[in-house]
Amino acid sequence: MPLKRFKVLVFITLFLITPHGYADTKVPLTIVQGPTKRVLTQDDFRQLPLDSIVVQDPVYNKHKRYMGYWLLDIFAYVGMHPDPNTVWTFKALDGYKASVTVADVLQSGARAFVAVEDLDKEEGWEKIKQGKEWISPGPYYLVWKTPLEDVTPSIKLPWPYQMVEISIHKVDEDQQKLFPDSNDKSESVTRGYKLFKKNCMACHSLNLQGGVVGPELNVPKNILEYEDRKFLKEFIGNPSSFRARSKMPAFNKTLSDQELNDVLDYLDWMGKHKTAKGHFEEKYSTVSLRPSSNWTEGL
Repeated sequence: MPLKRFKVLVFITLFLITPHGYADTKVPLTIVQGPTKRVLTQDDFRQLPLDSIVVQDPVYNKHKRYMGYWLLDIFAYVGMHPDPNTVWTFKALDGYKASVTVADVLQSGARAFVAVEDLDKEEGWEKIKQGKEWISPGPYYLVWKTPLEDVTPSIKLPWPYQMVEISIHKVDEDQQKLFPDSNDKSESVTRGYKLFKKNCMACHSLNLQGGVVGPELNVPKNILEYEDRKFLKEFIGNPSSFRARSKMPAFNKTLSDQELNDVLDYLDWMGKHKTAKGHFEEKYSTVSLRPSSNWTEGL
């Protein structure tokens, strides 16, 4: 009997004869909501119902079969109950972060599923191309089961792979750190904020809010306090023309000249709204706060 078929039969048998299935979840998954933090281990996952689904996966651009756990079952197990006024943020091994509001999830009608095994592979995971590398989406890969299998929801949902942490927080917490209340917001700044959230926040942070793949751009020094605007515009447009093996994608084909200006206007405006400055200086008081001469270090 082929190993792939045997693997599926074993899963079905386990699911039928036991109240809970079991998957190999050696890497812990951390769930955070406010001051509450839960780290789920193999013992915890043994208490959760294991399931299998088929989805139209936009990362692979084809139908895929996965074994794993429904996200709401995980939240219920740890005693966390997100409401429509909250945001789910998914953090990957490399610091990448993707977020979605619960209101958008409800509007999409989709159900979040934490995949822990690729049922289309006899062993391991089918690799995903990320830049010039081929990587495994494990240990945890967030996928979505839509009401109509081949119909893409009107709401764009994140499909983060190599996930290790999920946090739940209020919508207004993001808003106050990334777009504080102020009377000096221009139309360009507002457009730039929306573009930053959509294109940049997964990898970069402002006021320590966002991803950590790339550098923080506002505290203790705003990026425009030590880098030239003309250079930044050219760098964002095509990072690889400045730095070999840069992980940052080129935006010269996805953002117009005006949109690049809007993003830079927003970054400049944020330099006057460093809401996390005190927290940063307290947390890293023993570290030199002088900005690096090369802000692209690590990209």
